[in-house]
Amino acid sequence: MPELPEVETVKSYVEKRILNKKISNIKVLNTKLRWPINAKDLKNVIGNLIVNISRKGKYILIKLDTADRVIVIHLGMTGVISFKHIDEYIENKHDHLLIFFDESVFIYNDVRKFGSIHITQKINTMFLLKDLGPEPLSDKFDDQYLFEISRNRSCSIKELIMNQKIVVGIGNIYASEALFLSKIHPAKISREITRVQYKKLIKNIKTTLKKAIKLGGSTIKDFKNAEGKPGYFTHELLIYQKKHCPIHKRNLVKNIRISGRSSFYCDKCQKM
Repeated sequence: MPELPEVETVKSYVEKRILNKKISNIKVLNTKLRWPINAKDLKNVIGNLIVNISRKGKYILIKLDTADRVIVIHLGMTGVISFKHIDEYIENKHDHLLIFFDESVFIYNDVRKFGSIHITQKINTMFLLKDLGPEPLSDKFDDQYLFEISRNRSCSIKELIMNQKIVVGIGNIYASEALFLSKIHPAKISREITRVQYKKLIKNIKTTLKKAIKLGGSTIKDFKNAEGKPGYFTHELLIYQKKHCPIHKRNLVKNIRISGRSSFYCDKCQKM
């Protein structure tokens, strides 16, 4: 599933292609996603201008110039946004949504159909967005915030930083990398971690995400950006899906399951 850096990469490319452009037509080819696409509501925005494109967690927000309408897109596991010149577009069986502009067409394709597309006028109370925690790259997400919120928590630290109500967008890959850099075992109980450790973890989360965004995210299985390119941060991964620890080179990387997700760590670097 695309995580924050991958979604930020897609958002930035989409912004370059359609910001300040007017929607000339919309076609819903297949409504079947995680939640059915409301074709009627989407067609009501034909003629609207795209005035802003942003991201909240793993959601791409396309703001229109009429009645505070916002198109909300989640890529799910295999959602891909791409663009074609109108004359070059050929329908693909997994294309769900087409948004037409003067010369180009925005295409949402999703093989496994776990993504979602919504339109709302109440972004702050929309059911997918209203309970999300702060952005990990924001000033609000600091060691004081995470330390205080963890004091009565018995979950593991990896579960804590992947909880979207605590902080948005830190997925499995980047949680594993940041915990390795911070020398914190992924299964360590969050309330047992010190303020000093949290300060180091916050720094490494932000550093890892910024570097991943710069390199276009990570491609482990399916992710490609809107240009069809993979994420190059995969080449910078230190612990995720690695065989040996980069520090203790003869030590095999361990893999345990935490909340159903693979959690890679070095038992010499990250002691309980």
